[in-house]
Amino acid sequence: MKTLFELCKPRQSVFDETKREDVLNLSDLKEGKIECAPFFEENYITDGMKTLFDTAFNRFIKRGQTGVVKLTQAMGGGKTHNMLALGLLASNPEFRDKAITNSERYKSIGNVRVVTFSGRESDAQFGIWGSIAEQIGKKESFSQYYSPLSAPGETAWINLLSGDPLLILIDELPPYLENAKSKTIGNSDLCSVTSTALANLFTALGKAQLANVCLVISDLRAAYESGSELIRGAFKNLENEVNRSAINIEPVGSGSDDVYHILKKRLFESMPRADEINLVAIAYKNEVAKAKQMGLTNISPDLIYTGIKDSYPFHPSIRDLYSRFKENSGFQQTRGLIRLMRQVIAGIYLGDKSKAKIKYLINVFDFDLNNRAMLTTITQIKQELSNAIAHDIAANGKAIAEEIDAQYQQELVGDVSKLILVSSLANVPNALLGLTLQEIIGDLCEPGRDIAGLKRALDEFQSRAWYLEHDKEGKLLFKNVKNMIAELHSLVESYDNEGVRTTTLKTFLADKFKSIVGDCYQNLLIFPAIDEITLNADKVSLILFEPYTGAGLHPCF
Repeated sequence: MKTLFELCKPRQSVFDETKREDVLNLSDLKEGKIECAPFFEENYITDGMKTLFDTAFNRFIKRGQTGVVKLTQAMGGGKTHNMLALGLLASNPEFRDKAITNSERYKSIGNVRVVTFSGRESDAQFGIWGSIAEQIGKKESFSQYYSPLSAPGETAWINLLSGDPLLILIDELPPYLENAKSKTIGNSDLCSVTSTALANLFTALGKAQLANVCLVISDLRAAYESGSELIRGAFKNLENEVNRSAINIEPVGSGSDDVYHILKKRLFESMPRADEINLVAIAYKNEVAKAKQMGLTNISPDLIYTGIKDSYPFHPSIRDLYSRFKENSGFQQTRGLIRLMRQVIAGIYLGDKSKAKIKYLINVFDFDLNNRAMLTTITQIKQELSNAIAHDIAANGKAIAEEIDAQYQQELVGDVSKLILVSSLANVPNALLGLTLQEIIGDLCEPGRDIAGLKRALDEFQSRAWYLEHDKEGKLLFKNVKNMIAELHSLVESYDNEGVRTTTLKTFLADKFKSIVGDCYQNLLIFPAIDEITLNADKVSLILFEPYTGAGLHPCF
């Protein structure tokens, strides 16, 4: 059985810091900055993307039922990428055969006119309609709507857009509308005027004269976090107009294996044959079966086997655990995961080669939190766990998990702690958090790993970790508050020897040794200095002194 290092070759872009961001937008398409060949070489065509291509190209040959497509997915979910792919195919017919199913039916379509508008262009002088008119080459046709800015009606849109097949791409509209809210026009504002103009456009696209025109717009609510609340109020009418006119397409299927295929295509240049992947899947299945026979996990070996065949070179647990925090505010679903996995893969292939050579899959815990860039990436997902990472997981050898692994000369607890960390990163209401011990062991099983000592090491980790908690279902998770172990440790640290001797302990001993009857002794002296001891022939004194660690009596006596 060959290793990950032998079977999979990452793309060079994985190691290129300047290409890690993947921030392409409609302005890059408009300005011709995107090279088609590299773009489609790294592009995986999802079912949603196929539907988008067919919907648009059917429209260009006047067979489409709807002229408006709404891409529905959360921020960073692939909406802009799908728009770029469609725009490139529209204006570059030579790439259609490889990207579009049954492309023969679209042979009659030459170059399709493409116009774009990004909501980041908040300074568009003549509004969205002016920008569209200018790109078509009919800027003057809309001059009556520029000063003052006013909304073109349905007939005006038909006159502007009719003719050859046309693709209109509108992305990130909410930030534009939010900014337009502050620009007064007569008794109204630019936001209201723009909403009216777009509503008229949507209606116009339902007319026969524009049967070969397709408009693709990103989901208004999902496109911009801070603008979403505004949309639910002032922009509600526009949202309803979109919903009435549009067909909804999800670029990346939330319940599918699309994310695996996207990661493979985007990050790896070459992948192994099916028979080589099968050997890896069988090896993992056998390891999980052994753990299940020992009663350490309830994970199904068969599910691991089929999961690896679909997800290779990624462990199937990645889809579950990384999907837990994809709804976090500010996390860009598909794009954010691509960035994260690029860092993980670069770390594996550029790191310790001896470890890479015995590695067979990319697992959830395969990231180095002592790497500053990776630490920043993880903490940005859920910043409140920064203290948990620093104390319990990774701190250049000083964290609890690292100390235990050094003691047992293995990396077991460090992997466990990172596995639990990833399962704890969600911060949305009612999010699924944490893992049971059986789930943890099932995800840890891999060829060459001995998990026999996990229970002992994990027990020690739980007894020393400050931010590790058990929920009511027995799942282990990290929280941003110290647990009872940390509180007890802090309490002990707050006491110094002299303070305990002179206050707390003296009070305790005075209560316990207080003379009640007085038959044995009448005076009680606790930790006195020698010159404080005064003997009385009529009374017996009990003197309590600290134990002497040396041999014989204390030198004072």
